[in-house]
Amino acid sequence: IDYSMPVRCMGYDAAEYHRQLKAKKRRWNLMNGRQKGPCITSGAVSAATSHEKLSGILKTDRLQPVYTVCLYSGTDPWDGPRTLSDMMAFHPNDNYLRFLFRDYPLNLFCVNEHSGFDEFHTDLRQLFRAMNCRKDKQKLTELMGDNLYSHLNEDTWDAIAVMTDNAALLQNKEAFRNTYGNQEGFDMCQALDELMADKMNEGILIGKREGKHEGILIGKREGKHEGILLEKQNSEAKIRTIISNMLAGGVSCENICRFLECDPSFVEQIRESIQ
Repeated sequence: IDYSMPVRCMGYDAAEYHRQLKAKKRRWNLMNGRQKGPCITSGAVSAATSHEKLSGILKTDRLQPVYTVCLYSGTDPWDGPRTLSDMMAFHPNDNYLRFLFRDYPLNLFCVNEHSGFDEFHTDLRQLFRAMNCRKDKQKLTELMGDNLYSHLNEDTWDAIAVMTDNAALLQNKEAFRNTYGNQEGFDMCQALDELMADKMNEGILIGKREGKHEGILIGKREGKHEGILLEKQNSEAKIRTIISNMLAGGVSCENICRFLECDPSFVEQIRESIQ
């Protein structure tokens, strides 16, 4: 949003009128021989009035009207000035001078303030509709199902790709070139379908890789846990064997507990199992 836009557009209009006026003055100077260039003869020069000579243009000269339209393509609501008067610091008690002020309205078209765009009969309709769906990917996908997007000219294709921030559409557009009647175009419906399918397949592959990786981690954790349990079971079996041999050799329970640092109840449990 440019808060200086009314002054900017007024400057564009004034610059174009100045360019046209300068061209007519240059023609006048050529007709009067005041400037080097191809000789132009006209009976109107000799009959020109003093006012026309002073102005450097004929009284009948006319300029082409200029219509500057500001296209706002942003997604935020426009909160800037819409007329030149919106930028003025008028004195609250000076109504007379304010009456003399000649306002300059801004021809502002905010894409995000419209929805249907049925008044457009060119590819601008498709462009503006797509721009209005930039924040809603689901809505944009549904919109691209419209047949109007099955045969777009190259400029519209590029504009939609840029405005919707979709680099893949720019990189792969040649794959979707088609012919409709005698004209060539690009099928964005097919392009988005394939891009969506690619994204889905990519998601599946990522899911598989992440699932496999997670499975390996789980397997490692379970394997480590099982290994610890097995090692613990093997150690316990070895201790039981040692205690059994020591009991068979006549070693007392007190000495076994002192040598192996085990609980007397555990030794007694093994003694009972032997008997």
